[in-house]
Amino acid sequence: MRAVNKIKTAGILAILVCMMICQGCSGRSVPESHALTVDSAGVTGAGIKVGSSYTDWIDAYGDYEIQLYDGENFVPYTPDPVDDKKAADAASDTATDTDHDGRYMVAAFYVDEEPVSTDELCKAEGVEPENLADHLASAEYLAEHKVLFRYIIFTITDDAVSDIEFDYLDYNTEL
Repeated sequence: MRAVNKIKTAGILAILVCMMICQGCSGRSVPESHALTVDSAGVTGAGIKVGSSYTDWIDAYGDYEIQLYDGENFVPYTPDPVDDKKAADAASDTATDTDHDGRYMVAAFYVDEEPVSTDELCKAEGVEPENLADHLASAEYLAEHKVLFRYIIFTITDDAVSDIEFDYLDYNTEL
């Protein structure tokens, strides 16, 4: 079990580092915590579930910073229905040369239960993005703050949400 937690934590930290480098550049809002949850029926806090249309997904999450998986990393993304349709069609046709595989991530830090962008955290704490993970994980910081990193990864194919993955990293208990 401990090995699984270490693997999970390592994976989340890899996502986190990519997000920290990219977040804050888009000027988009940070999602409230309920938007980054999934209930037992598989419905997100913003009302999206497997089978929801791309348009419904954009209506629910389009104002937040979105990142797409480019085959190696999650990178900043601004929704464009035409480009997304092409990418989703290519992915569903099992093409090998696609810009991405249809996975989109919405993620955020919550410090003391308040959503905050990495840009805001870096400015408030006086640290560079590449040093933020270490800063937030420090015993000194965690002694004074509750830190969560939440994310949802949506897979969109054929103009519909086909999968939803939700997870979080509780810095105070998992690091």
